[in-house]
Amino acid sequence: MGPTDRNEEAARRSADRIPHPKIAVPHVPAGFVRREPLLDRLEDAAATPVMMVCAPAGYGKTLLLADWFTATAVPAKAWLSLDGNDNTPARFWTAILRALREHGILPQESPLRTVVPDPNDTAGFLAELTDGLEALPDPFCLVLDDFHEVVDQETLHGIATLLRHQPEPLRLVLSSRLDPPLPLARLRLQERLRTLRASDLRFSESDAAALLETSGVRLTSRQLRRLIEQTDGWAAGLRLAARSLRQASDRNAFLEDFACDDRAVADYLVGEVLAGLPEETKEFLAAVSVCDEVAPSLATVLSSREDAGVILDELERESSLVMGVGRERHWYRLHPLLRSYLRGDLDRRLPDRAVELNHTAATWFAAEELPREALDHAARAEETETVMTLLRDHAVGLLLHGEHDIVRQALSAAGCAVVEGDAWLTLLAALTHLERDELGLAGAYLARVGMMPEGDGGMPVGSVHQLVTATYELLRGGPRRRASLDWHGVVAGHDRPGLETWARVVAGWTSLWAGDRSTARHELDVAIRMARDLGLDYLALHVLLARGTAAGFDGDLAGLADAAGEAVAIAEGNGWSQSTCSAGAHLMLGFAHLLRLRPEAAVAEAGAAKSAIGGAPTPRLSYLAAVAEGGARFDLGDRQAALQLVGQARRTLADHSLLPELAAAGALVELRCAVLLGEEATAGEVLRWTYRRAGATAEFALMTAWAQFARGSLGRAVRTLDGAGPALLTETLVEGHLLRSAVAIHSAQRTRARGELEEAVRLAEPAELIRPFRWADPLVRQLLVDQIGSFGAADAFAAGVRLAVVASGGDHDGLLTEREQTVLSHLGAQRSLDEVATDLSVSVNTIKTHVRAIYAKLGVNNRRAAVLTARERGLA
Repeated sequence: MGPTDRNEEAARRSADRIPHPKIAVPHVPAGFVRREPLLDRLEDAAATPVMMVCAPAGYGKTLLLADWFTATAVPAKAWLSLDGNDNTPARFWTAILRALREHGILPQESPLRTVVPDPNDTAGFLAELTDGLEALPDPFCLVLDDFHEVVDQETLHGIATLLRHQPEPLRLVLSSRLDPPLPLARLRLQERLRTLRASDLRFSESDAAALLETSGVRLTSRQLRRLIEQTDGWAAGLRLAARSLRQASDRNAFLEDFACDDRAVADYLVGEVLAGLPEETKEFLAAVSVCDEVAPSLATVLSSREDAGVILDELERESSLVMGVGRERHWYRLHPLLRSYLRGDLDRRLPDRAVELNHTAATWFAAEELPREALDHAARAEETETVMTLLRDHAVGLLLHGEHDIVRQALSAAGCAVVEGDAWLTLLAALTHLERDELGLAGAYLARVGMMPEGDGGMPVGSVHQLVTATYELLRGGPRRRASLDWHGVVAGHDRPGLETWARVVAGWTSLWAGDRSTARHELDVAIRMARDLGLDYLALHVLLARGTAAGFDGDLAGLADAAGEAVAIAEGNGWSQSTCSAGAHLMLGFAHLLRLRPEAAVAEAGAAKSAIGGAPTPRLSYLAAVAEGGARFDLGDRQAALQLVGQARRTLADHSLLPELAAAGALVELRCAVLLGEEATAGEVLRWTYRRAGATAEFALMTAWAQFARGSLGRAVRTLDGAGPALLTETLVEGHLLRSAVAIHSAQRTRARGELEEAVRLAEPAELIRPFRWADPLVRQLLVDQIGSFGAADAFAAGVRLAVVASGGDHDGLLTEREQTVLSHLGAQRSLDEVATDLSVSVNTIKTHVRAIYAKLGVNNRRAAVLTARERGLA
């Protein structure tokens, strides 16, 4: 037997040892509530390369997919329920192939019927698998249930490889309790991914009514609304409520008590579900309730029961009291309402016992090097010395991972006197205030640190102090010069992971402030690699915000959108959706949509940004959200309200710092609105504001020239553009060429107008920068239409611009003057020019002048063509 034969035989023997995969589709019980809208979405998604159903336990993911699998018309499907036994490459891919065979996806002649994963040649196997799936004659769906069970890095890498080279017939459906570590952001940006999440799976009132009816319970609409409010549409919670409602003699009274607050709901759960449990099990649950999540070994320590793991496993299987969490399901979480009740009851009845349990938990978490949880429990146990020790050892790591809240809570537990007497704790307090944009408090703590000795413990107070100070100066808005930040010096002598990454992020932003984008890009490119290598998502998020900002300044809208999309995915994946970072990412997407003339999408992203900000005092982000939303609403026709929205946000911004490029971008949007609406006073206000914020840049010159052009001063507009300073934004260069084209065409210099327009198209094409053309002079827009076919490599872009402008209503907006529209209406009545002149009480030569202008603007050369073209464009 040769080496190849031996390898194949070894692989087959290994496969024989793999437990049989769970390829049977789960049974849908008789009382199951079918939700047609979700089935429709799943069926629509069958044409999408990847569909992900992601929600915590209890949301009905498996039954929903099982119902779809058996009830819908998608012909070819295969099912595989994953578990821990499928968590190596050989086992996983063997299970996949077996599911494909037994569900009839693979024809008899398919080579995949005999292929066996080779543990020594995964790449070769994946290539063979991809080729074999590509050769299949029909599309098919592969459902992978409980995908969160897959945690092996090599297996995940193989799945990512398959997705990168996804065969055309394959439609992958993933069901998971959490987002898998796959390139979801890239799939989303490529429009290859659709998702259903917990918010989609929550039961509506009609769904909840149907679910309750399966238990023989019918509620009035008011009763049902109250129940939905308290359970938030969570299927498991509704089923728990149905158990007691079935026997309740007075449902109104029951629901009033059930729905009054979380405590009442928890009392209900305790009374209904815990009542039948043994006393020792209730004591066990009370002990572990001090923790948000418990591992079996921690539960053993807290409860002094060696069978703690068995109890947790049984409670998960047999009730909704406990659910397994984590990728390996080695942790458990009590129902949140039940946990809240048990914890509060313990604090009331046995406060000393609660302190003891928290001390035990803090000790266990510290030994397991889980500082976040250790700090939480040490603070609850009021162990100040333990809190201080943990902060000295772990605060940097926690902050670099975005765990500002737990550090803030620990500092509060230590007390002001303790914090202000220690240089390191004072510095941490400054950083937590800085993260909330509370610059006054942060500055006060930083000043105090500067007057204190470093203390002991080997903490890098000086290094971190330098970083925090640099970050503080950035947020305050320093002068337009690059501050010196020696990140080599910052990290010298310290082995704390992430300090260099943080320093490079600060250096990148500092370079952006100084206008040195080349240095900024270099620092940020290094920083993103380091952040990813160290698993520092929080810093990666900040790097992506900076990289996206720089890309936007350069006119690279694709780079802006890519960075923003990845940042949004990171924020959502880490539970940071309600944060300033998430808001910034949504704003970047909003500006990308705005500049690509997708106003509805821009409004949606601005709304998402405002939602992420919440009630936090963030004037800078609020201003930028108003710019994105206001510009888009102006494009949609709500013009006066749009101008008021942006103007109010600008005034509210007051003296808060803002990158000059961002100030210029906002001013361009607002001033254009003001000029087009004839609001000269507002235009002048915006010009003065821009000069104070950004200086005599090309943006200031462009806006001045816009105002001059609107007043008919064509020559002055050109001279203003000729004397312009440096441009902060690529958008400004495009706008400048469009304005020059307008001046030329109004000056009867058509050749020059074409040249300026061609240059504008050439600059705008790489980034799909469309909005400037929407608000270009109507004659320039008409010239664009006339020249389509002569833009060379950019001709497809020019045609796309034309379609986008037409779709936004910009093909005829402002094209004809009021007098020209009147003359046009007479032309359609087939009256002679003399008769038209008589009707309008003007000379026939005046009418002829108007007619020539109408022909030029519509691109026609006779009356009939003018009338027909006007009707097509909605002008007549």
